Amino acid sequence: MKKIEINAIRVSDQTCIVEMPEKITEYNETPIVIACAQAIPGNLRNIILDFGAVKHVNGLGASMLVKLSTEAKNRGQYLSVYGLGDHYRNVFQVTGLDMTIRIYDSREQALIASGELSAASEIDATKRTELGEVTDIERWADPVSKIKVPDIPAVAVNLNVEGRRPVGPVEGFGQMWQKVYQQRLPGLKIKPTEAIAVLKENFPAFQPPENRFYPSAAGIQPGEIVLINSSTPGGPLYTAVMVLYSDDESFTFITPQGHPESGWVSFNAYDEGGITVVQIVGLARANDPVYEAAFRLIGAKVQEKIWRHVLSSMAAYLKVQPEVEVQKVRVDTRLQWSGVKNIWYNAQIRSMVYTLLHPQHWISKRSKK
Repeated sequence: MKKIEINAIRVSDQTCIVEMPEKITEYNETPIVIACAQAIPGNLRNIILDFGAVKHVNGLGASMLVKLSTEAKNRGQYLSVYGLGDHYRNVFQVTGLDMTIRIYDSREQALIASGELSAASEIDATKRTELGEVTDIERWADPVSKIKVPDIPAVAVNLNVEGRRPVGPVEGFGQMWQKVYQQRLPGLKIKPTEAIAVLKENFPAFQPPENRFYPSAAGIQPGEIVLINSSTPGGPLYTAVMVLYSDDESFTFITPQGHPESGWVSFNAYDEGGITVVQIVGLARANDPVYEAAFRLIGAKVQEKIWRHVLSSMAAYLKVQPEVEVQKVRVDTRLQWSGVKNIWYNAQIRSMVYTLLHPQHWISKRSKK
C-alpha cells in the first residue's frame, strides 16, 4: 500500500484544516489522525477537510471517511468539509457521509461554524477553493431514494429489495466492524486489474453453495443490483446489494434496508513487491437488534466463512494455494438505538414469512441445487 502524505494546517489551539490528497483510495484514516495530532497536540476540537484538490475517491476512501467521522465523534470532535462539487455532494449523499460530516460551501463558512474565524489570523478564510476536474464521475452510483430491480432470472426471488433504499455503515444498529480478507497470488504474472476482472466475471461462481448471487444483465456496474438468495442457519434469506462503485481495480457493494448488515463491502487488488494481492474490506453494522444478536451468536462466523470461501475459490481457480488472511477491528463499540425501528424491514424475518406462505417455491429451489 502507498504511504499517504497529509498536510494539516493549524488554525488555532483547537482547529485544523486538512488538505485532502488528489486520490482517496485507502481505508486507513490513521495518516489524517496523526497529521492533526501533530498540528494540534492534545486539544483538537474541530477537523475541517478541504476537498478542493480531490479528483478520485473509491469505496475504500469512503470507508476511511466513515471511520474518521466515527473516531471524531467518539472523541467529542467535530468533522466538517468544504470544497465539494456537485459530484462529491452526490457521493456523500449516496454513502450517507452527509449524515455524519458537516458540509459547507466555503472555508469561511466552515471556520465561522467552528467559531474560529476571528482566530484564523494567518489563514485566508475568504480564499476560494478551485475545484479540480474529478476522474471518477462514471464510477459511482447516483443517489437513489428507492431501489428499482431490473429484469431477473426466473429462478431468482426478488424480495426485500424493490422500493428499499441503500444504507451504509453510518446507519444501522449494531457495533461497527471492519473486516479485511487478503489472498496473495504468488507465482502468477497477473496484474491487479486482471485479478479484479477475474473476480467480477466469476463472482457468483466463487460463492459457497448455500449462496446464490444473481447480478443484473449489465453486470457489476455502478447502480446495478445483485440479488441474493441464500440459505442461512436462521433460514432462507432473500435480499440484494447495489453496486455503489466500480472501476478496473476495485468495486463496492452497498446493502439495502433490511439486509443483515448496514454497510458495504469493497473488493480491490494491488501490487505488493511484485505479487498481486486480492483484498475484501467490509465496513458495516448489524442492521437491527435481531441481527446484532444473531451476529454475536453465529452470524459473524458465517459471514467470515463466506468471504474466505470467495477468495479461496478464486485462488483455486487461478491454481494458487488458498491462504486467506483475516484482520478484524471493532471500529465503534456503540449501539445506535435509533436503529431499533429497522426491525420492520428485517429481510430474514420477512423471508421466513414468505417461505411459510410459499413453501412450494422454497422446495423447488432446494431441489435444483
